[in-house]
Amino acid sequence: MKKLLIALVVSLLFAEGIFAQSTASVPKVLTLSKAVEVALDQNVTVKQAQNNLERDQSGVTAAYGRFLPTLSASSSWSYQSGEGFLQSGDRYSSTLKSASTGVNAGLTLFDGFSNTSNLSQSTSTAVSTEYNLSRTRQTVVHTARRLYYDVLRTRRLLEVADATVKYDNQQLEKIKETARLGSASLVNVYQQQAQGGQDEVNLVQAQSNYQNAIANLVAYLGLDVAETFTIEDSSIPEVINDIDPSGAKQRMQDFRAMANQAVSARFDYLSTKELFNAADAGVTIARSNYYPRISSSASYGLNGTDKVGNEFQDLKNNKSFNWSLSFSLPIFSGFQTSQAEQSALVLKKNAELGLYDKQRTIQVEVRSALLQLEFAEGSYNASIKSLQFQEQNLKVNQEKYNVGSGTLLDLLLAQNSYNSALTSKINAVFQYLTAKSNLELALGTIQQ
Repeated sequence: MKKLLIALVVSLLFAEGIFAQSTASVPKVLTLSKAVEVALDQNVTVKQAQNNLERDQSGVTAAYGRFLPTLSASSSWSYQSGEGFLQSGDRYSSTLKSASTGVNAGLTLFDGFSNTSNLSQSTSTAVSTEYNLSRTRQTVVHTARRLYYDVLRTRRLLEVADATVKYDNQQLEKIKETARLGSASLVNVYQQQAQGGQDEVNLVQAQSNYQNAIANLVAYLGLDVAETFTIEDSSIPEVINDIDPSGAKQRMQDFRAMANQAVSARFDYLSTKELFNAADAGVTIARSNYYPRISSSASYGLNGTDKVGNEFQDLKNNKSFNWSLSFSLPIFSGFQTSQAEQSALVLKKNAELGLYDKQRTIQVEVRSALLQLEFAEGSYNASIKSLQFQEQNLKVNQEKYNVGSGTLLDLLLAQNSYNSALTSKINAVFQYLTAKSNLELALGTIQQ
């Protein structure tokens, strides 16, 4: 009976292990939209930007708090005992107990516009951080797209390399058979074997590129690189049909309008603009030390003193209320205020230069993105024409070789040219999709 139970437990554990392995080996499907969604949720850069936003929003709350009165409560209890001698020489002792409690409030009435400028600065900083978060999300979307396209590109190239090796093996068997029958020489066999060996090397490289592309995508999405994922999205075309031959020329003519549109739409420019506003408010904060300070305070307290231990009962017999209004004017601060003002002015000037530089950077990025898209369109159109020609050339050389009027070397050259043209076409498709996404990123219109 004991052996039966042990065997049953071992069987259950073994079955559980098999089930766990089979469950873990089930691949997870990642579409492009799902990959973008995961990236926005898991990417470290996005999380850091969100944390920064929470920090700066708390700064806005603290800035509002500067307009509110401060409030504090206090209480104390003391015990005092002593002894001495009277004039008569008799010794005496005394004990005194006291207790007090009170509430204090203070309110700043005027601080040289420091509190209002501090609120403005904190608000601008928080808004800038929020814009930065939005821009970070847009950048993450573009990067996730680019890495996803790279997976699909390398997989298509892997399929081409695998099909080429299979074709080489079929050709080698045919050539060996014709050589055995005396219709071909061993030179043809060696040539085909050499070509097949090179194509197998290309296949191994294509497999490595594909696995690296998947690893890069999964790592960027913040997922476990040890898990298995299936990258599949039927909405991504293998052939592009919406390229307008005159579109690139028209876009370049509209460059100025597109650049201005990008400046007004880009979150990073809006973020930089808010940083300038925050620096401008910092100047007012620094200058606030030139102005007087006006504040008020009020306090209410209870005090009790007793020699026999009734100090708490005596609290209600001694009540006090104090109210005060204070005025102070800084006359000389050892040039500290002047130095703070100059530092704030330098920060404002640098922020203004940063705003101007950001505008120029956006213009450069838009123009670069337009040129990349124009090049991608041209490359795709050229690759389609080249593939059509090389496909016909391969058919002709295959037919000529089959009837004995062509050489194996001509056929191998035609096959290599066809594979090169097919590779160029695949690269051109995903280069176009990436360039299109890059233009959306440059214009600030990419969807988050």
